[in-house]
Amino acid sequence: MTAPQTCIAHGLMVRTCVTIPGATAVQPGSATTVDVDITWGEIAEGGEMVGPYRLQPDALVFESAGVARYRCRATSIVIARTGEAGDEVIAGFLVATALPATLWMRGDIVLHGAAAQLPGASGAVAILGPSGSGKSTVLGRLVESGARPVADDSIRVTRTASGFEASGLAGGYFLGGEPRVFHTVPAETRLAAAPLIAIAVLDPRRSAERADFRRMEALDAVQALLGNRHRPRIPRLLGLEPALLDRFGALARALPARHWARREGVLDLERCEIDLLTAG
Repeated sequence: MTAPQTCIAHGLMVRTCVTIPGATAVQPGSATTVDVDITWGEIAEGGEMVGPYRLQPDALVFESAGVARYRCRATSIVIARTGEAGDEVIAGFLVATALPATLWMRGDIVLHGAAAQLPGASGAVAILGPSGSGKSTVLGRLVESGARPVADDSIRVTRTASGFEASGLAGGYFLGGEPRVFHTVPAETRLAAAPLIAIAVLDPRRSAERADFRRMEALDAVQALLGNRHRPRIPRLLGLEPALLDRFGALARALPARHWARREGVLDLERCEIDLLTAG
């Protein structure tokens, strides 16, 4: 087992019993206020079962069969092993489901996507799209072009006095098939959080001649945001959807959102794509 460590994940100070891929370590002895505490422990039975989730009066419990059970609250996650899986596998389900559940419970928006800030840009662009549309591949290309990563796979979006902010696990990104390979990025290139200046939704269909961006109207943008929530069943189970509609509407009105179809057969980013992502 890993000794408890403190890190920055999704812009929050997290004390954790397992190493979180992509989180940024905080130096031991630093004076910090912990936002989320992740510990080993026992998890009581009980509560209404809905798929892999169990609704308890003050928590949401998620279980990955043969791996672990996770009790999620707004400020804590308790992990109970249920099999012989190692810490790396347990951390994978923590990142994929338990942490997003805690973010939803904190009242945040959680999007399924990547985010990065390009050189010269005033903030980060959220890159959304269905699984297999190439979000992590685009993030990798952006990093190669000098962009600073903010998030891969899940983006926490919070309201600030001046707009919206994006955060995530900025320490790297996963690429490849199964198993996917985690690519670590240097600490000095990461952004724990950044102003969110635009949204680009990747189209799994490719353009025949050149990369194509189309501006979305506000209603289309809201629908795209709702369709790219991370773990969308969780806010439904928690009864959060009515309040979320207002938040997604505000986000869609505040930021430009575009459909993005990449050119067929092209892996590298074209100049026009980089320019538009930089401008936001």
